[in-house]
Amino acid sequence: MFGEAKLEIPVQFTYQAPKDVDVISFQRYALITKRSFVKRLFLLLAVVLACDTAGAADWPQFRGPNASGIGDGKPPVEFGPSQNLLWKTPVGSGLSSPVISKGRVFLTDFDRATKQLSTLCIDQRTGKILWRRTVAPAAIEEVHQISSPAAPTPVTDGERVYVYFGSYGLLSYDFDGKLLWERRLAIPGNIYGAVASPIVAGDLLVLNHQGKDAYLLAVDRRDGKTIWKTDRSKFQYGWSTPVYWRHDGIEEIVVLGGDFGPNQRLIAYNPADGAERWWVAGLPPCGKSTPVIGGGMVFFAAPDIIIEVEAEKRNPERVAQLYANNASRVMAVRPGGKEAVNDTHVAWSEHKGTPGVPSPLYYNGRLFTVQNGGIVYSRVGATGELVYSGRTGAMGYYYSSPIAADNKIYIASEEGVVVVLDGGEELKVLARNKLDEQILATPAIVDGKIYVRTDSHLYAFGR
Repeated sequence: MFGEAKLEIPVQFTYQAPKDVDVISFQRYALITKRSFVKRLFLLLAVVLACDTAGAADWPQFRGPNASGIGDGKPPVEFGPSQNLLWKTPVGSGLSSPVISKGRVFLTDFDRATKQLSTLCIDQRTGKILWRRTVAPAAIEEVHQISSPAAPTPVTDGERVYVYFGSYGLLSYDFDGKLLWERRLAIPGNIYGAVASPIVAGDLLVLNHQGKDAYLLAVDRRDGKTIWKTDRSKFQYGWSTPVYWRHDGIEEIVVLGGDFGPNQRLIAYNPADGAERWWVAGLPPCGKSTPVIGGGMVFFAAPDIIIEVEAEKRNPERVAQLYANNASRVMAVRPGGKEAVNDTHVAWSEHKGTPGVPSPLYYNGRLFTVQNGGIVYSRVGATGELVYSGRTGAMGYYYSSPIAADNKIYIASEEGVVVVLDGGEELKVLARNKLDEQILATPAIVDGKIYVRTDSHLYAFGR
């Protein structure tokens, strides 16, 4: 954060007393001033050292600061098992993405043999596992074949880390691994398993609890007690993480619905009481990705029914026709609406480029979306105008969401290839980095380093 900044510390204080000031009084004032300076100097040094230890920024939740997907520093363009590798730590099965705060990396995993779920704390600098805390649910929820009971990503407020397991409920730990509170919740009964991650919104911890028992829950992040609970039974089988939107002095929690029936909705809730404020109605089923805030608007992707991978492989041409003619949309919504806003606050809506699972990325004033097959779309955020579309050269399926830093975009495929794109107005592939393992989680970027979770390791890459 501070780079090579230097502090020039004076070694001598020289005071010239004004002629009309008593010399003894001035000397006392000078002594007090000197002591005050030294005290402030040590405080400044403490802040510098603390910031140097903690890194330039945090990546506190799924997709980083407010789910933006935007990191800081200058991550390497080319990296892999033998290039720009800082460390590599074995981790268990799981889809949760790494979150980072104050020199610690948090994620979760699942032990298939013991049926236990764990929260891990890893040293950001060395990759050493600092602690592991395990819970043993009475039963493990059913999940999709590519998913995991450890799918939701933790969230941190810089003092505590909060974890959600669909098979167990909510847990809160301090950074030393002490359990502060837990809140047991019933298994949601989501046919693909719980995937949505909790978020911190002020003093609230907010969870999109989607399944047969569907609701939006807000608890006090300090003790886990319920502040409000809003029914979402019309949108049972969703998988979207909420996003916290502050605009024009107003705060909102925005959630994308994703049941299998028609007329799904993007809904904005009042964080004070959980009441609905506005919504975009008539959306297709199967919303999985998280909305993203940028340019004074909220952007989201609403895919239609997603064909199972095996069925797509059997008849790819037929599936391509279905996707070409379905109701998928990428949309932008302006703030300030009330109740139904389809006709008043939808800035634009486009069909092409709708991703199945990855969340959109708003970066450099443009909206980027990624489809299976490594197809990227770039649109002007304000208007939806297409800037470019094309293939990255990394085929396969995509579940990880794109992230960005240093005018570069990082996109990870299921097959373990991390493509790096130039952030300009043309599709320019800078690198295709092949890791040795499958990637389903979304990487994190902090202080010029990129952290990538594969199916059995957490990697840290940097220059």
